[in-house]
Amino acid sequence: MGRRMDQTFSQSESDLSRVARERDFHNSRFEHDDRDAQLKYYDAIGDCFRAYGARVHELAADADILEYGCGYGDNALRLAPRARTACGIDISDVAIGRGRLRAADNGLSNVRLEAMNAEAMTFPDDTFDLVFGSGILHHLDVERAFGEINRVLRPGGRAVFVEPLGHNPAIGLYRRLTPGARTPDEHPLLKSDFDRFDAAFGASDCRFYGLTTLAAVPFRNSRAKGPLLAVTRSIDKALFTLPACRWWAWYALMEATKVAKA
Repeated sequence: MGRRMDQTFSQSESDLSRVARERDFHNSRFEHDDRDAQLKYYDAIGDCFRAYGARVHELAADADILEYGCGYGDNALRLAPRARTACGIDISDVAIGRGRLRAADNGLSNVRLEAMNAEAMTFPDDTFDLVFGSGILHHLDVERAFGEINRVLRPGGRAVFVEPLGHNPAIGLYRRLTPGARTPDEHPLLKSDFDRFDAAFGASDCRFYGLTTLAAVPFRNSRAKGPLLAVTRSIDKALFTLPACRWWAWYALMEATKVAKA
């Protein structure tokens, strides 16, 4: 597929250097896959990822879908039998190479995985019914990313993402103490980025996860984990009704609809 000839994107030398740093970091990560140290915290936001998975599964039915920042393409491959076509892009050619092998091994003829810059995709306008991703937007120039996602979506198409937030000072301190776990250019999303998300599409909805539930992490291997998560989820649900508190969340589930032009 080629992009529309009237669609032009230029990226500065600093932008291209940032993209190259991201590619090198993620190629190394996918070569070694050494993220176990951080995975222990994700029980605290399990509800977020379950809601994300359920929503993407629902919207993928008989649709042309794109996993944005797909890694090995696991979600695109899993959804391929349900979708009309399933595409995935990632900056890491290492991850894409492995994903293609998995697609071939599973005989998935409607899957296409490409190493591609998410800020300057080569798909034509109005290609997909659904664009989705997990933990990808905060690695990107969000203005470019939102513009590209909107461009490749058909009118009425949906964008669904889960992303970390950058307002909680305790989480910010942890990030500063573990710089090797992330790229130097990534930037957890701020309220201003959510305002841009809403402006880019004209119709958006966000749900927030992970504040007091983080207190359950030290108990993840004990019997106290389940009851503690149940209590803290209820507390978080109440706190996130308050506009000031929701921005202290760790993660958000973001959904937008591309509004048809009048």
